[in-house]
Amino acid sequence: MFKRNKQAVSLSEPGTFSGMAHWFRLALLLLITVVAIVWGYMKLTDPETLPITKVRALGDFSFVTEAMLHQALTIGVKTNGNSGSQKDIFENKGFFNIDVEAIKQRVETMPWVKQASVQRVWPESLIIEVVEHKPIAYWGENGLVSQVGEVFYPAKETLPGDLPRFIATQGQAKKCLRYFNDANEMFSKINVKVNAVKFNARQALTLTLDNNIELNLGRQNKLYRLQRFAQVFSALTERVSLIERIDMRYTNGFSVKWKQHQKNGELYKNVKSNKAHV
Repeated sequence: MFKRNKQAVSLSEPGTFSGMAHWFRLALLLLITVVAIVWGYMKLTDPETLPITKVRALGDFSFVTEAMLHQALTIGVKTNGNSGSQKDIFENKGFFNIDVEAIKQRVETMPWVKQASVQRVWPESLIIEVVEHKPIAYWGENGLVSQVGEVFYPAKETLPGDLPRFIATQGQAKKCLRYFNDANEMFSKINVKVNAVKFNARQALTLTLDNNIELNLGRQNKLYRLQRFAQVFSALTERVSLIERIDMRYTNGFSVKWKQHQKNGELYKNVKSNKAHV
């Protein structure tokens, strides 16, 4: 019995050693894998491995310049609490660790930029695609209204010239744009354009036309009154240069205010009601 037990013990020793060797190999393989992953990550995130050497900006540019983009992608570095040197957002960044979302957000802070997208292009390039605001009208002293009714405030020296003007309270830009577009569409056949759109505190609408006539449309039935003006304007074409203001708030007609050398407030002959409606 003793010998059999001794033999059993001696026979089990090679199996124990084999199991330990197996686990040792697994542990070693795991260690090598972890080291390889860490080393690979460090190499890939090292800007010296795959540096960004080319940055391309794509878009239909009318107002955004290369200098503006460079300024937007330059981060101010504070020294002792004060603004100091400037640091490029690409500094110490490589292909894999460049933050494309941060670049996108930074570009979209530019006043002239409506939206931006950023993508990496293997192995060394970055493409920044920019969509500009398309200005339609002035808003206040320094603002602009875009083609979708957004108000934005670019640097004053970059404001374009010869735009119509919207005059209204905050939050009314899209309403101004809607009537501006509707009026220009209706007036296209009579060769008249809108130079200014104004909503007063009571939400009454007044348009200034490119022939310097002020068109009063009031608060109600604005589109109907626009249509009526487009229909009757042909009767006024010979005397347009004499007209200062036209009031379309009458039920069955309109009134004309002539310039100073004419009778002020003279009622046009087609007016059928003396009562104006707001």
